[in-house]
Order: sequence, then C-alpha cells, then structure tokens
Amino acid sequence: MKLTANNSVPALLLFVLATGTLLAAGMWITAERQRQQPLPRFARLGKFRFIERSERPVTQGDIAGKIVVADFFFASCSAECQVLGRRMREVQELTSGMDDVMLLSFTVDPRSDTPQVLTRRANELSASSNRWLFLTGEKTNLYPFIQQHFLLAVGADDTSAFGGFIHSSRIALVDRHGVVRGYYDGLAALTSHRIFRDIQKLREEQQRDSTTQTTEN
Repeated sequence: MKLTANNSVPALLLFVLATGTLLAAGMWITAERQRQQPLPRFARLGKFRFIERSERPVTQGDIAGKIVVADFFFASCSAECQVLGRRMREVQELTSGMDDVMLLSFTVDPRSDTPQVLTRRANELSASSNRWLFLTGEKTNLYPFIQQHFLLAVGADDTSAFGGFIHSSRIALVDRHGVVRGYYDGLAALTSHRIFRDIQKLREEQQRDSTTQTTEN
C-alpha cells in the first residue's frame, strides 16, 4: 500500500507506540532479573567490642540477626560527612518500623569524637537511640576492623586528606549473618533508595530461606 500524507502519520504513531512498548518491556525484564539476582557476598564481620554514644559497650551480639547499614565519618569533617549523615538519616526514615534493621556509624577519629561529641552529632541527625548507634573505640581496634571486615580504607595523620583522616564515603550493607552484601556511594542522591531496595531483597532472601527450612523439616 502506498503511504500518503493522510495515512503516514497514524502508521508512524503505531511504530512509535510499538517501539516504546518493546523498550518498556525490555526495561521491565532487566529490572526483574536484577531484583531476583542475589546480592554479592564480601567479607564477614568478626567479633568486636566498641563504645556507643551512651557509653555502653556494643558487641557483635547486639547486631546478631539484624540487617545493618554502616558508614564511617569524623565529627569535624566538613561537607562530605554531612552528606553521609543525611544519607543515613534517609535510610533511617525509609526503614522506620523495621525492627530488624540497624544503622551503625563508626568514627575514624576516636580521640576527638568522645561519646559526648557523638551524642551531639546523633541529635543533629535525629538518630534513634535504639536503631542507630554511633560507635567509637581504640584506634588500634577500630582501624583494623574497618580494613579487614568492611574492606574499606581508613587512616590518620595524612596531610593530603581533609582533616588529616582518610575514610571511605561508601556505605556498607550487612546481612543477618554478618556478611557484607553491598557498597554504595554515600554522596549520591539516590543512595538511600538503593540501599532500601537491597534491604528488601535481604528480607525476601531471609523469608525464602525460612520457608525452605520449614519445608525440609
């Protein structure tokens, strides 16, 4: 059939609609595959004992069976740590009511970031005293723990780093078994939503595991 000025426009619209439908279907299939794909596994958290802003000791037993979101900061840090704090506060808001999710903020400047300083920062961020813990401890314990178990860089007395401290701006996600399952750019605007998406994946993973165990028993 010969296209004329009258019938070429509807044909073009049909082509555009069909192309758009195919693209949308392809994007949905890709997103669904990504949703079903399990998160990778990195290092496992070992035993630890640090001091919370309330001055009570916190150990691995306090986070056992919990999904954990962790970041690393120092209170005198400028804009970067402020953004990190906002991302963590957004995660706290998105996970409101999820008692199986905890947030941990580790200082990399334990000498200056006393429990009183950590309390002040926690108050600035409206941090829950039960779900969002601010941890400090001896540098000789903190630094190896971050390096070996979170696999992230940390250091002090570095004149090339702002404030003299090297610390990662990445946020880590840890599953109920203490295994690090993801890293996220703590300075990116959509990070909190990506973390929340992957928290949901971990919760679904736990539900599937529980169902499988029940069926086997």
